[in-house]
Amino acid sequence: MKAIRKVKPGAGFEMVDVGVPKPEEGEVLVKVKATSMCGTDIHIYNWEAPWSEGRLVPPKTLGHEVCGEVVELGKGVKGLAAGDNVSAESHIYCGKCDLCRAGHGHICRRLQFFSVDTDGFWAEYAIMPEQNAWKNPEGMEPEIATLQESMGNSVYTVSESNVRGKDVAIFGLGSTGLFATGIAKAMGARKVIVVGGTKMHLDIAKKMKADVLVNRHDRDPLKEIMEETEGRGPDVVLEMSGSEQALQQAVQAVKPTGMVSALGLPTKQVTLDVSKNIILKDVTFRGIYGRRIWDTWKITSELLRDKKVDIRPVITHRLRLEDFEKGVQAMKSGESGKVVMFP
Repeated sequence: MKAIRKVKPGAGFEMVDVGVPKPEEGEVLVKVKATSMCGTDIHIYNWEAPWSEGRLVPPKTLGHEVCGEVVELGKGVKGLAAGDNVSAESHIYCGKCDLCRAGHGHICRRLQFFSVDTDGFWAEYAIMPEQNAWKNPEGMEPEIATLQESMGNSVYTVSESNVRGKDVAIFGLGSTGLFATGIAKAMGARKVIVVGGTKMHLDIAKKMKADVLVNRHDRDPLKEIMEETEGRGPDVVLEMSGSEQALQQAVQAVKPTGMVSALGLPTKQVTLDVSKNIILKDVTFRGIYGRRIWDTWKITSELLRDKKVDIRPVITHRLRLEDFEKGVQAMKSGESGKVVMFP
């Protein structure tokens, strides 16, 4: 079969011929219907930290977002059958540590990750542990089903932030920020103010039902946000970019007694005025990682199934698997939403 792999340390991926894998005990083989790109894949492509310094040992098949059809069962698999349409929770959890036993498998102490610690899904066929398989709602399109893993990050961020009836500001309009825009509106936010840096992403945010668009290159985000909230500041700020400047603006903007939820991962240590902007404002600062397994998946699938959120505007590229390089370059340019590939 064809697979896109990191075959050696250094920049770049290659499409190579490899054998179709066989499922072992507790695993299933899936025929990949759609798979998609994430910012983590680009870090791996560029051979950047934190994924590439001693953790990822080539060769590895890339990709952790997928929709596929179960075609073969390993020994002991009981909850799945051939023909099932599934997506994958990308965090491979042990199920035995204290965090897993407490329902926090997404931050398992022995956590592994598809395409970093084990082969991923940018291939014609792929292996998935039964415990990581999510049965997709009947009739869900593969290009939508593959995005549930990514969208789940945003669902978790928004659902943990109690946005109903509140003014919400979102910093960062990569795919997670764009998903969060539509999710916040679906979950009852009164006003959603988005801050981004490109016309393309702001245009997509408008399609995702943003109420106020702020181009950070043209206007002062803090000034615009305060004007839009009559000087109070937003009740909730979602930081989806990992930018130090955005984090600083998030804690400055948020209303006293409000909440800042941060999903974006900074690439270096950041400096915040904790006394002035968090403690003395009685602000809740919440870190968000991944998705709750399986609570977030249930919410995500229901939002899509019931058509409460339409994520199609976020898909900007649909490519054959062999055209992966076009998707990588689109992601690196900053002028893309989600890139979906089809074997």
